[in-house]
Amino acid sequence: MACSDHTFDSGGAEEHQPREGTKQALLVAMLSQKTGVTISELVDATGWKTNTVHAALSTFRKSRKNIVVENISARRIYRIHNKGQF
Repeated sequence: MACSDHTFDSGGAEEHQPREGTKQALLVAMLSQKTGVTISELVDATGWKTNTVHAALSTFRKSRKNIVVENISARRIYRIHNKGQF
């Protein structure tokens, strides 16, 4: 099982949490799982197109969420990296 990690830190942007019950809140909850999530799982959960999910991930990075991307068994797994994790 090959694994390579990438962490994207957004720099100095201000962090905020999405409103409860929104699709963005759903994405944060799914990305916060220890096991992570694939883009296709995010697409299925939200009903959004792939490019919209990628745009949401970009927005999260700008809002100071550290998104970790792992390549595991030819699958890209995304999750939010919280301090103290790993």
